[in-house]
Amino acid sequence: MKRLVISCAAAVALMAGPALSADLPEPYEPVSPEVYGPTVFNWTGAYIGTQLGYSWGNINGNFPGTGNATIDKDGVAGGFYGGYNYQVAPNFVIGGEADITWADLQGNRRMGGFSYKTRTTWMGSLRARAGVAFDRFMVYGTGGVAFANNTVERQGFGSESKNAAGWTLGAGVEGAITQNIVARGEYIYQAFGDQNYNKLNVKSVDFNTNVVRAGVAYKF
Repeated sequence: MKRLVISCAAAVALMAGPALSADLPEPYEPVSPEVYGPTVFNWTGAYIGTQLGYSWGNINGNFPGTGNATIDKDGVAGGFYGGYNYQVAPNFVIGGEADITWADLQGNRRMGGFSYKTRTTWMGSLRARAGVAFDRFMVYGTGGVAFANNTVERQGFGSESKNAAGWTLGAGVEGAITQNIVARGEYIYQAFGDQNYNKLNVKSVDFNTNVVRAGVAYKF
């Protein structure tokens, strides 16, 4: 009888072992938390912005009774710009841009017994751009076609205004404040060819402008 009880107990223990093992939780390896690094800024996309700065330059021409002479001018210039960038490589960006600027550049000089005044009221350009990007910071060069208005006034003879086309070159730096807001600082040089102001008898007038400006744009 004693042997029968021991045999039954052993049989129960052997059957219960696998069942208890099945109820134990399976071991698992801990999951490492995901690590998120800083987002690299993408320069590709369209943008539109506004800018304000200071401009200076001069006109050079042949004035009656004086011959070849120069009149300096300067003033405030501000307006709008827009364009499109395309990031062709991790550190290289190309694009195109247009801008329109309203200006108040004025200068005057007395020559040959007459007082002369000159002023520029607007400027604009169509330019290509190429830059080197360092994540959210970019250095770029730009160049293209420039347009401007120039007026010359001669005492006792009235004034004459001309629209002119020329060329422009410049450089700047941009920084992305957020994913959509980009600030910039820029220098632009513009040069315009000879024109005759026949009403005033002022000949072979060419003029140039330098612009230093800051801007902020929204990138779409």
